[in-house]
Amino acid sequence: MRPDRIIFLAFLFFVSLAHGQALRGDSVQSVLYEFSVAYPHLVDQIPETGRWHLKVPRSETVTPEQLTRLQDAFYYDIAPLCRIYGYKYLADWRALASKAARETFWGTSYLCNRTNNYFGIRHKAKPWICESFNFCESVVRNDPEPSDFASFPNFEASLWMFIHTMYSAHFLERLPDQGGRIVDVIVFERMNGIHYWERTSYGITLCPQVQGQRYSAEELIYTWSEHPINNLCVDCSRASDREWVFKLIRADMRTRG
Repeated sequence: MRPDRIIFLAFLFFVSLAHGQALRGDSVQSVLYEFSVAYPHLVDQIPETGRWHLKVPRSETVTPEQLTRLQDAFYYDIAPLCRIYGYKYLADWRALASKAARETFWGTSYLCNRTNNYFGIRHKAKPWICESFNFCESVVRNDPEPSDFASFPNFEASLWMFIHTMYSAHFLERLPDQGGRIVDVIVFERMNGIHYWERTSYGITLCPQVQGQRYSAEELIYTWSEHPINNLCVDCSRASDREWVFKLIRADMRTRG
């Protein structure tokens, strides 16, 4: 590589760090590892997974520059899969990504780094997680009382199960069409334990791609936010959920340049 090119890339690197931006290819784990070296009081490592997490996953514990790096790194980590699954399941991907950001404080919480559970999904009242999809393992965490949180092999599985949670019957009824565009997909997948575009053991797929207009972030937030069944978050509201969508959009704009 030409020396002038190396100098230019180094300049971009230090400018990005000065403004708190993550570099393309950064991950939340790589940023947290840097914190473990420079700011060891901020993080802990989880013995079971070897992954790092913030001891206190709140904005008050990090500087604005550190927070920006975590936000951008989280965007790089999860945005591609959220876009794909948003397309496949007729959902605004930003609603999916912002929900994961809020539940995990940008991928820094103990729970997501111990269990790959990025959406605070509990086993209680969701027998289909184990019975249909074989995600039967759980980890008990206080929130504030001991609860069984589902454990997943990766972010993608967690995202898939959140989509099923989001499209459960009590939430679907709040959508403009009562979920008519997506309900057959949910029924098919829970019956067969596979994605709707995959082939069953008896050789049937539902369809390659479900058709219809995507549900907007506003429509999806309306389904779960302030719902009496989904009232575990004491400071959550539709207004605050919208704020997290805006935070995600700002990370999207920064990472695009």
